Amino acid sequence: MKLYEFQGKQLFKKCGIRTPEGIIIENNIAIPEKTHDITYPAMVKAQVLSGGRGKAGGVKRAMNPQEAAGFTEQLLGADLKECKIDAILIEECVPFIEEYYLSITLDSASRMPVVIFSKHGGVDIEEVAATDPDKIAKVIIDPLIGLQDFYYEVIFRKAGLTEPDLKGRIKEVIASLYALFNDYDCMLVEINPLMRVKDGSIIAADAKVDIDDSGVYRHPDLIAWREEMATSELIKQAKAVKFLYIDCEPDGTVGVISNGSGMIMSCVDWITKQGGKVACALDLGGGATADRVAEGIRILAQNPNVKAILISIFGGITRCDEIAGGIIKAVEKIPVPIVAKLDGTNKEVGMKLLVNANRTDITIGYTIKEAAEKVLKAQN
Repeated sequence: MKLYEFQGKQLFKKCGIRTPEGIIIENNIAIPEKTHDITYPAMVKAQVLSGGRGKAGGVKRAMNPQEAAGFTEQLLGADLKECKIDAILIEECVPFIEEYYLSITLDSASRMPVVIFSKHGGVDIEEVAATDPDKIAKVIIDPLIGLQDFYYEVIFRKAGLTEPDLKGRIKEVIASLYALFNDYDCMLVEINPLMRVKDGSIIAADAKVDIDDSGVYRHPDLIAWREEMATSELIKQAKAVKFLYIDCEPDGTVGVISNGSGMIMSCVDWITKQGGKVACALDLGGGATADRVAEGIRILAQNPNVKAILISIFGGITRCDEIAGGIIKAVEKIPVPIVAKLDGTNKEVGMKLLVNANRTDITIGYTIKEAAEKVLKAQN
């Protein structure tokens, strides 16, 4: 679950990290009233779950309420980087003297949290990493002992931070961010830029927070946000029946249905290798019945870009004969060709059902490579 900037900053404030003062506007009616409560100059920031919004025109500087209202009216409801802007954050400009980069994420090799800090914030951290990696401090934290003092010293030494007062203030931010990372089951917490202002205090001028979906249920505030977030109609339909629907390539033409994220990723990879593009995918989860399979196909087929569907199932508690029954049931009403690859429980029964159905809109793939090739041919 990815949070909008204003949501991430609400969590920052809750854990003691200072952020600029600002307000959220979600409809044009509120613009005249709310924009007068801000100290100017101010930043008008489109709230989208996409990076690079500044370069795309989603962040503007307003010198007075009239400019802020004009920018807000211009941005609200518009599309930015293929995302609709449903909210605008207007906040005070921060008179900073230095910008830093700070994040905590999971290190895939050690499977432990890693703190990443650099004195060179406010720019693409990937660019700094590519051109001068020594400017970025990365320290893996053992979660069994937590953020001990020696970790901070390693971070500051690697980053070239020497001022005692500054080290103390940033230490407080790192400690608070680490607590947030653990308490909210985060996959990533990022502040870029983390600003040092004239009075020496530290302010988080931006916020990027990604939450592990498996931990959302433990946090009532996150559950409420997830319910409020604008989602597509297909995502809502899938969620209502406990499926996971995922939009992929906007110019994709193939839909993928499987049971598990690893299987879905494998299908996407093979389709891509064969020169195709996946428009969307749907995770059935475990134990899908014929009726649920048919419902999954119905949801996926509503994407107007989908010209053919690849269904790849490894049956455990999910039986291949139920999958086959759902496919046969679905194609009677849905005019989209389907390529099926079945393995596992009741594979032979499921394959026999598909063969005996004797339908031209159902094709069997015996390997994932073959299934990927056939689904690209089927779409034509």
